[in-house]
Amino acid sequence: MAKEVRLTGIAASPGIAIGRAFVYRKQAPLVEKRQVSDAGTEVARFRGGLDRARGELLEIKRQIADRLGESEASLWDAQVLLLDDPAAIEATVERIRGQRQDAASAFQETMETMVRGMEATSNLYLRERAADVRDLAWRVIKHLQFQTTAIPLAIPKQAVVISHDLSPADAAQLLSRKAAGFVTEVGGTTSHTAIVARSLEIPAVVGLKGAMLGASQGDTVIVDGTRGAVVFNPGEKTTSAYRRELKGYARHQQELQRLRKQRAVTADGHAVELAANIELPEEMASVKSHGAHGVGLFRTEFIYLTSNHMPSEDEQELIYRRVAERARPDPVIIRTFDLGGDKIGEDYQEANPFLGWRAVRYCLDRPELFKTQLRAILRASAHGTVRIMLPMISSPDEVRRSRELLESCRRELAAAGTAFGRDVKLGIMVETPAAALMAAELAPCCDFFSIGSNDLTQYTLAVDRTNERVAKLYDPFHPAVLRLIREVIDAGHRAGIWVGLCGEMGADPLAVPLLLGLGLDELSVSPAAVPEVKKIVVGLRFDQCRALAASVMELTSSAEAKAKLKDFLCKTIPGVQLIDDTCPLEIE
Repeated sequence: MAKEVRLTGIAASPGIAIGRAFVYRKQAPLVEKRQVSDAGTEVARFRGGLDRARGELLEIKRQIADRLGESEASLWDAQVLLLDDPAAIEATVERIRGQRQDAASAFQETMETMVRGMEATSNLYLRERAADVRDLAWRVIKHLQFQTTAIPLAIPKQAVVISHDLSPADAAQLLSRKAAGFVTEVGGTTSHTAIVARSLEIPAVVGLKGAMLGASQGDTVIVDGTRGAVVFNPGEKTTSAYRRELKGYARHQQELQRLRKQRAVTADGHAVELAANIELPEEMASVKSHGAHGVGLFRTEFIYLTSNHMPSEDEQELIYRRVAERARPDPVIIRTFDLGGDKIGEDYQEANPFLGWRAVRYCLDRPELFKTQLRAILRASAHGTVRIMLPMISSPDEVRRSRELLESCRRELAAAGTAFGRDVKLGIMVETPAAALMAAELAPCCDFFSIGSNDLTQYTLAVDRTNERVAKLYDPFHPAVLRLIREVIDAGHRAGIWVGLCGEMGADPLAVPLLLGLGLDELSVSPAAVPEVKKIVVGLRFDQCRALAASVMELTSSAEAKAKLKDFLCKTIPGVQLIDDTCPLEIE
C-alpha cells in the first residue's frame, strides 16, 4: 500500500475535496522553425489560427454564461483581449514577412519574449499573468497545427485534478466534467485558476511544488483549500478525520449562507461596514455571492500590467464603470495605481522599488498620467457610488496636491459637458508609519482613512513578508502596529471621518473583536472571507469588544495579545474557524 504523503502549498480556494487523482499533463505542440515561400499566405494562416482560438474561447465563455451567468463568464473577456493584442500580432507578422518564418514558430517566439519579461518582474500579479499568455500561445499554435485543445474525456466524476498549471479555459472544461478540486504546481492567490476556483467554490491549492510527482492516476487525494494542504494516499485515519471535517464544513457553509443578506451588526446593535477587496472586475460576482456590501479596495494595477500601452481614459472608464454598476447601490473605493516608473515603461531601475518612486509619488511627478486616471474614475462615478483612495501617502502635501489635480479634472469634465458624480470622496490608504504618526494632520485633508495593514506591518517592523528568512517576524498583532492602528482610528474620529481597514488582518478572526473594539468603522477583506467575518461580528457585543480592546492594548507582546483574543473568541463564539487552527490530524 502506498505511503501517505502530506504537502503544503498556497490556499487558493477554501473547502475540502476528497477524490481520485486525475493527473493532467498538457501536451506541448512540437514546433519546428521553418522558412515559407509565400509570406502573405502564412500571415493569412496565422490570422486564421487566431480566429479559431478566439472562437473557441468565446464558446467556452458562452457555456459558462449559460451555466453560471454572465458575471462569472466575464473572466474570459481578458483571455479574448489578449488574443487581440496589436503588439503581439504585429511582432508575429513582422517575423513572418521579414524573416519568411512559419506562423507557429513566429508566434511562439513572440509570446515567449513577452512571457520572459513578465516572469522576470518583481510584480507578483504580472508574473501570474504570464501563465495566461503562455496558454494562449499554446492554444493558437494547436489551432495552427489543426490539433485538438480539448481535455481528454476520461476524467472520473469528482476527480481531483493535478497539473503543473491550469488556464481559465482548462478550468472551464474541467468544471463541465464536475471536478471536485484543483491542485497546481505553480500559481498564486491572484492567478486566474485561483480566481476561477473561488468563484465556482471549488477547493484548490496552488503553488504546490512537486505535486505531479506525488500522485498517480486514480490515487485517492485530499485537497484542503482552506489551509493549503494536500494529502496523497491518505490512510484510513486521515480520511475519516477529513470526512468528519467535510460534513462540519458543509454545515458551517450553510450557516454562513443564511447570513449572506444580513448586515454586519453586533448583538447589541453596533454596525460595521463589511466590504470586499478585488483586483479584477470579474470578481464582482464573488463580491455579491458572498454578501459583501460594496468594494473597499479595487486595485487598478492590472489595467496597466495586462496592456502593452498606457490605457486611455476611455479604456479605464469602461472598467471602472463595470465595477460601479455591478456594486450599486453599494460604494466602490478605487485605489489609484500603485506602480513605479519601472513598470510603466520608464527607462529606470531601482534597488528597492518598495521604498522608491512609486504610487502617489510617481503619479504626482507624472500629472497628465495621473489626471487620465482621475478623469476616468470621475466619469465612472456617474454610474454608481465611487470613492478615490491614494496609496503610499506620507505627508499632507501629497494629499493636497492630489486634490488640486482632482479639482482640475472636475473643471475639465464640467467644461466639456461630461457627466460625473458631484460628490466623489477622496481618502488615503494609511500604510506608512509616517502617515499613521501624522494621522491628526492628514485627517483634515481627507474624507476617509483606510488602513493598509499589510504594508503598515512590514514597514513598521522592517520585515519583508515575502522573505522566508524573516517572514516569521511579520506580525500585525505586534504592540507597535496595534498602537499605530489605534492612533489612526482615534485621529480620524476626532476629525469626523470614518476609518476602515483593507489588509489581510481584517480577515483574521482574532483581529475582528479587537478592531471593532478600537472603533473601526469598516472592514474590507477578500470576498471569500466575508461570510466568516460577518458570522463573528453578529456574534459579538460591542461593549465587550471595547473592554477587550482596552485590555489588549495594555499588553507588551503579540503572544499575550493573541492568547487573550483567542480565549475571548472561543468562549464568545463556539466553533469559530481560527486561521491558526491545525489540520484535523497532527502532522508528524
